[in-house]
Amino acid sequence: MSDVAAPRSGHPVFKLVVFDFDGTLADSLAATVEIFNRLAGEMGFAPITDPAAARHLATRQFLKRHGISFWRLPRVVRRFRALAAERAAELKLFAGVAEALAELGAGGAKLGILSSNAEGTIRACLRANGAETHFGFVVGYPRLFGKGKALKRILRAEKVERSDVLYVGDEVRDLEAAQSAGVRCAAATWGFHAAELLRTANPDFVLETPGDLARCV
Repeated sequence: MSDVAAPRSGHPVFKLVVFDFDGTLADSLAATVEIFNRLAGEMGFAPITDPAAARHLATRQFLKRHGISFWRLPRVVRRFRALAAERAAELKLFAGVAEALAELGAGGAKLGILSSNAEGTIRACLRANGAETHFGFVVGYPRLFGKGKALKRILRAEKVERSDVLYVGDEVRDLEAAQSAGVRCAAATWGFHAAELLRTANPDFVLETPGDLARCV
């Protein structure tokens, strides 16, 4: 385990733990690369030829490298979400995730999901893996950026203080969203972004395995 230590203000008990989905709960990197490269052929941008190298690029860098402008991004995301929905039931959760979710729930934390993927896709995967009942809500936010706004809406809906919330994600944009919403964040190093890149965003926790989650919650 790495960097799972108490934040500056002391070790809190988080009442609400919100997860990203792809790369955090679901082992979807291979499917993501396959879908992205299919879209690259359809829409005329550069494919991913080196997934390991791509893990070291922040999202904006990645988009620039592959020739995807911001005005084209909504169309790319819509098409990607539609293709991902077809594969939802095939996806597996990362090893150890199911056990970590059960442990968190048994400890009294409420669990939710906030993802750029579609709610229906997320729920189909969770059902296929017997994990849907762990979550009190699933929010599919249809944009790559701006999750901080969605997190703030979740805080209001759940009537929780910022200090009682932890957001767990595997990309720099997830950590930035949590910070913009004023909540603690944990970096899942088993996902899309490499640990070295995640550390540049100064997360409150850096997790090496799903089993580390219970130690910071």
